[in-house]
Amino acid sequence: MHYRGCEMNMETMWLVAILGVPLAAALLLSILRRHCVGKAGWIAGLSAGCSLVGVFCLLPALRRGDVIALGADWIPAANIRLALHVDWLSFPFLLTEAAVTLVAVVYTWGYHHRDENTPFFYSLLMLFAAGMAGTTLTDSMFLFYIFWELMLVASCALIAIWGEGERRGAVALKYFIFTHLGSLMVLVGLLVLYDATGSDSFSVLRAGIVLAPALANTVIMFFIIGFSVKMAIFPLHLWLPDAHAVAPMPVTIMLAAAMLSMGTYGILRFPLSIFSDAQIAPFAVPMMVAGIVSELYGALMALAEDDIKRIIAYSSVSQMGYILFGLGTMTYDGIAGATLHVVYHAIVKALLFMCTGLVIRATGRRRITELGGLRKAMPLVAFCTGVGVLAISGTPPFCIFSSEWMIFSGGFHTAHIGLSILTLFGSLLTVAYSLLFVGRIFFRTRPEGLTVDRLPRAMVAPTVGLASLALIAGLFPAPVFDWVDRGLTLILGGLW
Repeated sequence: MHYRGCEMNMETMWLVAILGVPLAAALLLSILRRHCVGKAGWIAGLSAGCSLVGVFCLLPALRRGDVIALGADWIPAANIRLALHVDWLSFPFLLTEAAVTLVAVVYTWGYHHRDENTPFFYSLLMLFAAGMAGTTLTDSMFLFYIFWELMLVASCALIAIWGEGERRGAVALKYFIFTHLGSLMVLVGLLVLYDATGSDSFSVLRAGIVLAPALANTVIMFFIIGFSVKMAIFPLHLWLPDAHAVAPMPVTIMLAAAMLSMGTYGILRFPLSIFSDAQIAPFAVPMMVAGIVSELYGALMALAEDDIKRIIAYSSVSQMGYILFGLGTMTYDGIAGATLHVVYHAIVKALLFMCTGLVIRATGRRRITELGGLRKAMPLVAFCTGVGVLAISGTPPFCIFSSEWMIFSGGFHTAHIGLSILTLFGSLLTVAYSLLFVGRIFFRTRPEGLTVDRLPRAMVAPTVGLASLALIAGLFPAPVFDWVDRGLTLILGGLW
């Protein structure tokens, strides 16, 4: 291993750029908002593109085994540093949020109606992206919590100001209260770890920590519950359906395809990386059960919903259940599958929300009972939606088939075969609501008076791109699986 954290080089410059460019763009758009209304989208797009390029530029160094890190003392008396770091555990999540941000910004070019507040809208999008990037890049508990809260503040402001409907203020407040309560539970866990080690460094935590058994159980519980709020696991999901339904579509895409994955990253980075398998073991079955309940509940609610945006929102509750179940198996296959599912879910969920946005934009309708017969009027959107539906149902050769296979395999490697069978039953419900979704919108008799408007290319192009990626990622899963496999050496002490 070669350490490259003490001096600036190409890798550490990209490390700073991934986080610094979106922050600089947000500042620029805020200060010069009156002079860059027409260019705000391009500034945000270039910023997001630069971050994504930076993520890929870190790959060669990671493959060489270099430790890409940068840090400086900030509060020496308290042993708090401003430290950034990338490893194989954080890389898939960093790549996911960077890619989703770029796709969401491009989609915004066609979705957002430009006005004098447009630069501020893009500025908050960049702050939202910077919060997610900082959460995965930081090597400091102090910075982790700052960026964790930045995600919440920026996304909450976007919902409160640009949300759809008169209830956007109430929905934003509900979203803030629920997710902030989860954040406070995470904060308690971080403070206990800081008090036990005298340092806020992840590196110190990875070296080992000793806590009394009761205290360790409490910290693990707080972490799992706090991060499960961000994942929207039932019954901690109550903020999600309203927030996803009311938020502007680009924000919904970032919430569902990127921000939810931050909860998974938190569980992997803290309880599963810091504590031993023996300490985590008492929480394994509760995590599996909670995952199954969330999976089944989300699927049933998706079957019952009438609002097409809320249908896909409840799908997220269900899909996060798969991930928590995989983590709870505490097996190599289960945790690898859960991490893969984060990446693949991001592709497919962004695709489905984009297709939903295209239907709403073209028809002006959101109720599935008021839609139908759009296959001939919107053939390309129908095709992309079909790809998304097949993918989220776990149909080969699309990407989610691989991650679900691993999750189910992990479940059958445990002693709890009955729970694994229930998980398989949940996948049948996924097929049911997915097929009903596409069938009712595109193949049912077209309601009288339903008209279809032309769609902006900026909204259609990234949608087609994600549909293609869902197939490509399914046909060639090896690169992503390799990244995840390398990251698992940091989980549960690497005892695989």
